Amino acid sequence: MHLLIPGALPPSNIAKDLIPQVEQHCPLLVERLKTLVATVQELAPEHTGCTPFEAVRLQHLGYSPPAAANLGAGLAALHAGVKNTSETVWLAELSAISVGREGATIAHPASFGITPEEADALFDAVSGLWADRAISVLPINARQWRIWLDPNASTRSLTPAAMAEMRLTDWWPQEDSLREWRRLLNEIQMVWHDHPVNIARAERGEVPINSLWLFGGAQGWSPTEVALRPILQSQARTRAVGSTQAASGPQTRAQSFHQTHQQMPTPSRIHTHSAVQPVTDKHVTTPVYEGLHTPYLQGDWAGWIAALPALSEYLGTLDPTTTLTLTGQQRAVVLTPARKRWWHALLAPRPQSWNTWWNLPN
Repeated sequence: MHLLIPGALPPSNIAKDLIPQVEQHCPLLVERLKTLVATVQELAPEHTGCTPFEAVRLQHLGYSPPAAANLGAGLAALHAGVKNTSETVWLAELSAISVGREGATIAHPASFGITPEEADALFDAVSGLWADRAISVLPINARQWRIWLDPNASTRSLTPAAMAEMRLTDWWPQEDSLREWRRLLNEIQMVWHDHPVNIARAERGEVPINSLWLFGGAQGWSPTEVALRPILQSQARTRAVGSTQAASGPQTRAQSFHQTHQQMPTPSRIHTHSAVQPVTDKHVTTPVYEGLHTPYLQGDWAGWIAALPALSEYLGTLDPTTTLTLTGQQRAVVLTPARKRWWHALLAPRPQSWNTWWNLPN
């Protein structure tokens, strides 16, 4: 069995201070850190085009990017459900951009919500802007639109989650092939600036949905393994996580579109939309323990510490030889069972020096 634990590797500036808390509140994790063999994978987002969590997910699904693309570019096709290798897939994700003393930044997608009604209203407000352009748009869920661009369009792809750790000016697409997209995006931003949806969000103290972030540019591909199954902290407490029951959803408009339209559509062919939730795979295997992820993304280390006992409890339900993958900002650590030697029957294996990689820059 293999368990993925995103948010389990704190940044190096706080990792050392958290060691006593991990030892006190998550003893079963510490036990595995001492007995399993660690392999460190450097997965810097500026090189992979995605977060380490997303990179590990894509690796588990068997994605191998072509020479002209980075690993994260394949996430667009995965979200869109496109498996046709002759189709290039771009996605634009509804985003919240803010400008501070350190420049423009984009909020992490997990830090804010968007309702289907808000997504529909924002789409309706701008749906006529690309009527006379060589650009086509189709919403595939409440956060993401599939975008059809000029076949020569290209840029350095970076997923929205990875972009949240970067300066926006360093990654804003400047290529000539995306000039028409930048013009369209500028018009969309102006319409959304004082849109009723954002006025209402401001009154509720929520960030505005004021832009789109473009990523992808790779071809469709077929996962060799089914999607990762999320395990929430509340599920761990009730020990309901052992279930392998399938989680499926209704067919989306985007799925129906891909089944009936194989070529790039003209703008006139896309005139309706539905902000629907992504469809999960019918059969799932590799579980993902989510209990540490949200406080990790928020930098809420008190909440992160508070989530440790539930993780320890869940680990107690797993086979001691379960492989664990821990992810942080810049890397992942894969923990696998040590190779058994004949002398282990006489002498206990030496504990692993997990502090040596726990404090690495992350």
